[in-house]
Amino acid sequence: MNKLTIFDSELANNPNKRVPICIALDTSYSMDGEKIHALNKGVKMFIDEILKNEMTRFSADVAILTFGGEVRKVLDFGNMEKMEIPAFSASGATPMGEAVLEALSMLEDRKKQYQDNGVEYWQPWLVLMTDGEPTDDDNYTPGATTNPFDMACKKTCDLLRRKKLVLIPISIDANIEKLSKFCKPPAPLDDLKFSEFFTWLSQSVSVISNSTPGSKWDLPEPSSWTTIEIFDDPDDN
Repeated sequence: MNKLTIFDSELANNPNKRVPICIALDTSYSMDGEKIHALNKGVKMFIDEILKNEMTRFSADVAILTFGGEVRKVLDFGNMEKMEIPAFSASGATPMGEAVLEALSMLEDRKKQYQDNGVEYWQPWLVLMTDGEPTDDDNYTPGATTNPFDMACKKTCDLLRRKKLVLIPISIDANIEKLSKFCKPPAPLDDLKFSEFFTWLSQSVSVISNSTPGSKWDLPEPSSWTTIEIFDDPDDN
């Protein structure tokens, strides 16, 4: 059975309206120690909370990428109940642009699968968490006419302008100037509160899953982990 057939079967057996979420996590060398430990704990908590809730279990469609030295797909869409998320370790550089481009491509492909199978969906979410700055921008590829980071910023900004993406950029003492190039101010993660962030994220997914098309989102306050508001409502389709 090929991959497309597996996806078609999974979508046919669960016709709930979906919230596609791709989480891109910085696992570069600078995340070593307490940061990577707290990140592992937070991600496990998020998956557990999503699966415990009857609504989000069938509506949240989660994929996870890591970028530390290379971009690695840890969890693909439609596989959350079937896979054990491995513990992340920190190593390598920070190919942030490449990771965002891969995440956007995955989200676009997933939207097409929904459309091909008649599954309704909310516009995709991209969660980007980093503690550093990209190592695939023009500072690291001098003289190049294009680089992955600039391409990722341009594509993300276009999707945000057209309200075709919900972006949640999270700074763990990262380069704010660089992160802001994604056309949305990053939210600072206070005191490594990964667990509080992922609890808030699972609660937010639950709110969206229970909402009706066109309604205003009444999301939980993010004050448990940050100091700024981060959401705008995108279009439904």
